[in-house]
Amino acid sequence: MSCTLSQPMSQSHFLLDLPRELRDMVYTNLFSFNHTCSKINSRQCQLHCSTGRPAIVHLSPISFDWLNLMHTNGVIADEMRQLYHIPSLHNTAANQTWAAQLFLNNDEYNLTWTKLPCPSSCVRHLTIDFKINFTLAKFGHWDNDRKDRPSTVFQAVLALLNQIIQYGPNITVSDTLKRPIALETLVLNISFVDEEKPHLMSSGPESIYILGYGKRRVFNRLIEDIVTACGNHVLEEKVRNIRIQGPKSLGSPKTDIAMDESKDR
Repeated sequence: MSCTLSQPMSQSHFLLDLPRELRDMVYTNLFSFNHTCSKINSRQCQLHCSTGRPAIVHLSPISFDWLNLMHTNGVIADEMRQLYHIPSLHNTAANQTWAAQLFLNNDEYNLTWTKLPCPSSCVRHLTIDFKINFTLAKFGHWDNDRKDRPSTVFQAVLALLNQIIQYGPNITVSDTLKRPIALETLVLNISFVDEEKPHLMSSGPESIYILGYGKRRVFNRLIEDIVTACGNHVLEEKVRNIRIQGPKSLGSPKTDIAMDESKDR
């Protein structure tokens, strides 16, 4: 079922002519749709890491078709708001999963939410597609991370996770949630930008070797930091299971970590 919002006023009048049961079906389908949003007017958030300087995250505007529909009519907004907060509606893993894209370019992160089918009180799973723009110019910067503390990439990801758990999807607000989010599953799909855009790949055997070595260093260090954090109970109250999908260039490795076992399977 689809809903076109090019003419919001006529669309809202059309919906109100339908029986309430059919309107609820429209709303329910819209909640699970991915969104399209503009990256302009993003809001900046500083994540305070345990060590080092704060990580800068640019949050793209949270804009979904169902949010746009809510703005067209007060009656529709009330009905959708009531339906959205009914726990029994979110009874599948798909309806309990938030999804986002996290893009790392140099030292700045861009966060874009792609799916928010349920409120924070019902979310149980979080999937993040983590795309890293890894360049030769930044290799020395990341490779010189101190070995006696977590890497800067891990610190930023952990700080972002803490922010989401405490504040919800709008990480720029100052008011915390009534109850922090407790995730059953965190999925990290890690990839590098040049693998998706071959024209960005460096030419020459030396560059390719250094990039391949650097990617493996960054990825392995991130896995090591996550496993160490689990062993030190840093993530214990935040998430129960972590699943990590590695990049194609490294053979698409998979790592599953369970908090109760505190070990990498």
